[in-house]
Amino acid sequence: MDRPKGAAHGKSRSIVRLRVRYHWCCALVAVGFACASPGAPPGGPVDTQPPRLVDVAPDSAATSVTPDEVVFRFDEVVSERPAGAPSIGALVLISPRDGDPKVDWNRQSIAVRPRRGWSANTAYTITLLPGLSDLRGNVRNKPIVTMFSTGGTIPTGRITGTVFNWAEARVLPRAFVQATPATDTSLSYVTATDSAGAFSIGQLPPGRYTLRAFSDDNNNRGLDPREAWDTLSLQVAETATAELLTFVHDSVGSRLQAVTVMDSVTIELVFDNPLSVTTPLGAANVRVRAPDSTDVPITSVTALPPDTLLRGVQRPSRPAPPRRIIVKLGRQLRPRSDYRVIVSEVRNLIGIARSSDRTLTVPATVDPAAVPVVPPSPAGPIRR
Repeated sequence: MDRPKGAAHGKSRSIVRLRVRYHWCCALVAVGFACASPGAPPGGPVDTQPPRLVDVAPDSAATSVTPDEVVFRFDEVVSERPAGAPSIGALVLISPRDGDPKVDWNRQSIAVRPRRGWSANTAYTITLLPGLSDLRGNVRNKPIVTMFSTGGTIPTGRITGTVFNWAEARVLPRAFVQATPATDTSLSYVTATDSAGAFSIGQLPPGRYTLRAFSDDNNNRGLDPREAWDTLSLQVAETATAELLTFVHDSVGSRLQAVTVMDSVTIELVFDNPLSVTTPLGAANVRVRAPDSTDVPITSVTALPPDTLLRGVQRPSRPAPPRRIIVKLGRQLRPRSDYRVIVSEVRNLIGIARSSDRTLTVPATVDPAAVPVVPPSPAGPIRR
């Protein structure tokens, strides 16, 4: 039975109204949830401060104490993953040292103790190096240092100084420094340099010490073959000052790495390692062989120190060892020609001698330069 046409239209209009009301309700519910989604408003300013030390036990400078462990307590939770170090343990130094310390993390506190326990009648210095951070990534950029003694006194001897990367004429931050007394080589008083390469080792009994510093590139507290180091011996009464000039003690020798044309009578030699400052490279050590197998006269050989354009940078007291050498020739180089540059008996910083050579290809155009006057008595031939 067919329904009237007007009734069908009325029903369609009712369905449309219901759908519109349904969509409006969904929209209002969605808006309500959207307004509630951000959560509670912030409860104060954003924390931008690193963890602050509130207590250390035992008290700093305490004597006649033998604690189970030294505990540092902070005003907030500290992260187990410090900045610039694989673990919190890598930030802990116990001096004197008997190996890697034992370190326990407990949210707002850090407990440390030596690998084999505290020794009797010994003054200890415990350092937390920069890098400790909170859970928001705020990092402490200053160390924390405390001391105590298992005996009745704390010695007052101290060594301060600066560690340099001598070959690069710059300070060496985060270098590992250790002082070993001549009377007991089993002891090792340790510290690390700050960002300016400065260090201080305290609580040392009077006596003679062997002081050593090395770059510790892999942070394992041990000297590895390709790490720069230096050592010296000094007497400590109350205070002593030292400058350590570290470099890689390469047993292979320095090799000629590159030769560059500067102008028609000037070439630059670059070596892969620094050269000796006590036995400098001279004209007798350099030969430039022309394409016709004749030797090009050499008028001068000049060493260039590294970073000569830097100003206002702290430098070691001794001139930095060179890696670049400027050679002046007695006649002009011929364009589009190959020369052979030979260096003989070139010594590195530990006196190892090495000979090497490179091919120099002169470009089609070379900046002209005045030919220097050849010395009246040039060096004789060089034996390779």
